[in-house]
Amino acid sequence: MSSIYISDNYVLSTNPAITCTLSYETKRENNNAYYRFKIAIQPNNAVFAYNLKLDITLNGKKILSGGTLKNTSPSRWTAPIVLYFPHKTGWYQVSDVGNAETLSCAVKFYSTQTAGTATSTGRVVHVPKAENSLENIKVKVDGTWKNVVNVFMKVNGTWKTAEKAYIKINGVWR
Repeated sequence: MSSIYISDNYVLSTNPAITCTLSYETKRENNNAYYRFKIAIQPNNAVFAYNLKLDITLNGKKILSGGTLKNTSPSRWTAPIVLYFPHKTGWYQVSDVGNAETLSCAVKFYSTQTAGTATSTGRVVHVPKAENSLENIKVKVDGTWKNVVNVFMKVNGTWKTAEKAYIKINGVWR
């Protein structure tokens, strides 16, 4: 099953139509994933003297309600208006992500002053793999580097796929 990721262009059904480009960054520390969203409101040659707002729901929890993308001014802009949520150096945290590969994410763009919305219903964000996951550990087999998950080990006379692997790094087993 393929996932539909949240990064995309969203066109608000406002008059005139407003296009917002959404992308996100993610990182992981232990069992927590962190997300930062970047929104660019594309240039608009027509007059749009209304505010633009944003709601973000991540993993079933509304993490932002009524975030301001644009106030009533400027009513016209020639370069993208770029904003970060929570901010350029901040992150939203999702705890206990475990082995999840994706999390549900919905973003709603709207104005409280005029009609028109755009919503990213049914989308997901990527969950980075843990640094110590088997997918990130490589071993050399017959001269070729392979992920540990692709390596078989002989246990009690039977070949098995590695489920857990421990290696010694700087004197510490990990």
